[in-house]
Amino acid sequence: MSRYAYQLVNVFAESPFGGNPLCVFTDAHGLDDRAMQLLARQMNLSETVFIFPSERATASLRIFTPSYELPFAGHPTIGSASVLHALRGLGDDFALETRAGVIPIRHAQGCFTLQANAASERESGVTVADTAAMLGLAEDDILASPTWVNTGTEQMLVRVASKAAVLRARPLPTLFLRSATLRPGRSIAYLWHEDRGIATVRLFFEQLGAVIEDPGTGSACANLGGWCSLHLPPPLQWRVEQGEAIQRPNVLYLGVDEALRITVGGKVMALGGGVLDLSAFL
Repeated sequence: MSRYAYQLVNVFAESPFGGNPLCVFTDAHGLDDRAMQLLARQMNLSETVFIFPSERATASLRIFTPSYELPFAGHPTIGSASVLHALRGLGDDFALETRAGVIPIRHAQGCFTLQANAASERESGVTVADTAAMLGLAEDDILASPTWVNTGTEQMLVRVASKAAVLRARPLPTLFLRSATLRPGRSIAYLWHEDRGIATVRLFFEQLGAVIEDPGTGSACANLGGWCSLHLPPPLQWRVEQGEAIQRPNVLYLGVDEALRITVGGKVMALGGGVLDLSAFL
C-alpha cells in the first residue's frame, strides 16, 4: 500500500478558520513508526493522527507531533471522532483507543465529547516567583505554585489571577525550559483563569528550542477538569476559551459530574483532504 488518504479538519472551531488544525490519515495500514513521524513532520501541524483497526474500540489512534508521539491528545481524538463518524456512519456513542487507554466518545448536536481518564496530580517544586519569571508575569499574577496533572498526558497547570494576566503572558525560553520541563524534549505549561463559568486558557510548549503556543488543547482542558475534580465541588460546566492571543479562537466545553467523570467537547469543521503517494519513499 503506497497511497494514503488524509482529511484536514479544524477542531474546537465555531467560526471559519477558527479551531486547531488537524490532519487525519484514515487508513494507516503499512506505515511504521518512522514513516508516521516523518509524515507528521511533513504536515507540520501540532499533531497528525494515523488510524488503525482496534480490537477494543471503533479504531486505534496513533498521535504524532512533528517531533514525537503522544499517548493521548484531546484535539486529535475529537477531530478523529468527527472524521470517523462521517466516514463510517457511526452512531452517537462509540470509543477510540489511544496509547493512554480507550476513550469513550459521544456526539450530540454537532459537538463531539470525550471522557478523559481519572486525574493524578503531583507537586512541581517550582515556586510562584520562578513561575512568574518564566512567563514574564508579576508574582501576584500567579495564584499558587504549579502542579503536574495527568488525565492521559502529563502537563504543568498554572492558575493565574486574571484573564488579563493570562493574555499578557510572554514566556522566556531559557527560564521556561528550566522550570516547565517534564523530561528532555517535553516542556509544557497550561495557564488558566476562570470567572463565572468561563475559563481563559493558553498552552505553551517547547519545540526545537522555541516556545510555541497551541491554539486549542483538549488534553490540557481534560487536565484542567482533572484539577477541578480534585479541588472543586462537582458538578461543573465551563466554557473554555483558547487562542485569542494568537487570533485563532477555540471553544471547548469542560464538564465534571457528580461521579467526577471528566468530559471535554467541541465542534469540528471539515476543510477537505487528499491522497499522498508514498511509493517513492516507502
